Amino acid sequence: MQFVQQLIQKYDPATVFVSAATVVVCVELAVMRVFVPASASAMSEASLVAQICTTENIEQSAQDVQDWSVSANSATKKFLQDPAGWQEELVEMHAFGSAPVIVEHELIAQDASRAQFIAAANYAADNLSLQSVMTGRITLANINGNIYREGDTIAMRGGEILLDLIELGTTFAVFQLAEGDENGDTTRTIYLASETTLAHGNRTP
Repeated sequence: MQFVQQLIQKYDPATVFVSAATVVVCVELAVMRVFVPASASAMSEASLVAQICTTENIEQSAQDVQDWSVSANSATKKFLQDPAGWQEELVEMHAFGSAPVIVEHELIAQDASRAQFIAAANYAADNLSLQSVMTGRITLANINGNIYREGDTIAMRGGEILLDLIELGTTFAVFQLAEGDENGDTTRTIYLASETTLAHGNRTP
């Protein structure tokens, strides 16, 4: 028993187990060889087992088991970490060789952000009403009951959506998100209703 404990302290428990199991199998084969009538094939098999069950082979098997255990632990730790830390770059194959494909992990988040900005601009266009336009030295517009001029900021949803009034015409108003516009993709135009008249008395088209 003390000998086994010394082996466990010196080697990995798995290594000792594999070695012991190998020795037990060799002993069983030896016992079978004694009690079972020998034949030419049995003798050749026993000879083969004797060649396999050498000290060198047993030690090599124990080393292999230890190496496999280390590899399995390493792979487990790797897969439990963030995939971005261990995934390799995608490579695009083409006729003239290969080139790395740059994968932007923020693309999905950026697309979602753009969709929110576009949705906010569309919401504003659907819920803002240009009720009248007052022309003069300064053009003023009545939008949803409030008076605005070019450059003013329109607040919606309690300030959640902020819009810059960038242009006023006699029959229309142009606005865009105060923050988040990209190449004019949040720019929207609203028009006077057909039955609404201008302050100077002309009817809109």
